[in-house]
Amino acid sequence: MQRTQIYFEQHTLGELKKIALSLNISVSEFIRSVIRKEIVKQKKNDIQTFIDNMKPIESFADVDATEYVQNLRAKSRILHD
Repeated sequence: MQRTQIYFEQHTLGELKKIALSLNISVSEFIRSVIRKEIVKQKKNDIQTFIDNMKPIESFADVDATEYVQNLRAKSRILHD
């Protein structure tokens, strides 16, 4: 872990202290947890944006994905004896 300094307005720092006290954790731990959650959220948004922007390969444009996968699984030698 690396130490850093952040400046907050008095009101914001007061609110941070109240929340951290109510959670029975330090202000530093509260800030770290909020930042971790935001980073995870951003990563999920990035992945979702990527998926939303994907365009199907033209040859698969009219293929039902669920049916396609089920057909592949039905043919699998690993899944069947």
